[in-house]
Amino acid sequence: MEIVFAKREDVSDILKFIKELAEYEKMADEVVADEKTLEYWLFDLKKAEVIFAVEDGKKVGFALFFHNFSTFLGRAGIYLEDLFVLPEYRGKGYGKALLSKLAQIA
Repeated sequence: MEIVFAKREDVSDILKFIKELAEYEKMADEVVADEKTLEYWLFDLKKAEVIFAVEDGKKVGFALFFHNFSTFLGRAGIYLEDLFVLPEYRGKGYGKALLSKLAQIA
């Protein structure tokens, strides 16, 4: 297993995971994002980031997050917007690995 940062060419995979999460949450009809919009906000404006959990070259989970700042703490942090692991890969530590990587980033 490895954790990798998403690249511009991964936009279709990012959208796929967003749709999988929405389906899981029974909110698929609320997804209006498209590849062009995601590419603009994630890679042109750099307003959020995505990491993938990868097993044998296959993306099996993702986390989308952005950086924030706590005025009360006086330090930067991150806000985890979404974390999703494909159902057939759950229980194998991918979610924990994504969270661990986010903790390192924070």
